[in-house]
Order: sequence, then structure tokens, then C-alpha cells
Amino acid sequence: MTESEQLVQTTIRSGDATLCAADGGALVYRLTGRGIRALLLAVEKERVVSHGPLDWGDKLVGRAAALLFTLVRPRSVFALTMSTGAQDVLRTASIPFACDSVILDVLNRTGTGPCPAEAAVCGIDEPLVALETLKQVSQALSDAGRNNAPRKGST
Repeated sequence: MTESEQLVQTTIRSGDATLCAADGGALVYRLTGRGIRALLLAVEKERVVSHGPLDWGDKLVGRAAALLFTLVRPRSVFALTMSTGAQDVLRTASIPFACDSVILDVLNRTGTGPCPAEAAVCGIDEPLVALETLKQVSQALSDAGRNNAPRKGST
């Protein structure tokens, strides 16, 4: 295991980040957040900046996240938890991966159905199409959250 892979795994396992990337034994990205939003931001930035192949780590990698990871051509991907669909995507793209636990599907926060990001990419195999779809889903969820948030001064 390389120094960067070890750093990524330690950072994710310790909870110091929900998403990170490393190169040369140093963190290039260290983000926290819920859902796929942090990964969307990092992928968009990395596609412009391009540090070259990085070792990436994420708390949870489902098929949606795996499709996004293929866009930045990672050296490796680590997850605390990874879905079998994510493993299929990474394996097909010849991206080395490791995880602490494997799940069949990523569920929504209430556990009553599929995660919205996973549902959005069902049937999508093209990473760029997945990126655009996930940006729309993320924005819609963000807008819905703002519209449902209590307003200051309201009871």
C-alpha cells in the first residue's frame, strides 16, 4: 500500500473527512458533507485543475459515486462502505478499489428506498451523462431543502 493510499484510508476511517484525495503522501482534497455533493464539487474542480491520478477515499461509494470517480481517472478508490454496483463500475473501468464493507444497495436516509443519486443513475452507464444527471438531482434536493427549511421569525 502506498503512502497516499494509507493517508486516504486513515483520513476516512478517522472521520476527519467524508471525501478526500491524496498524492505523494499529502492530501489534495479534504471535504466533509452529506450525500454526493462534496464529490460533485471535487470532480468538477479536478476536471479543470487535474492534479493527475490521485488516490481517493469516500465514506460511502455507491454506483453513482463510482461513475463520477471514473471521470477523474483515480489511481485507486477506498470506501468505508461500497455497493456491489460501485464495485462493478470500478472493475469495468480498471480502477483498483478497496473497502471495509460491501452492501447490495445504497438506501435513502430513512432506509425506505434507494438513495436519490442511485435512483437517478439507474440505467446510466456513461459517466458524463451521470455527472449532468447528478448535478440536476443535487440542485433539486438543495432547492427542496431550502424551501422546506423553517424561516427566521416564523413559528
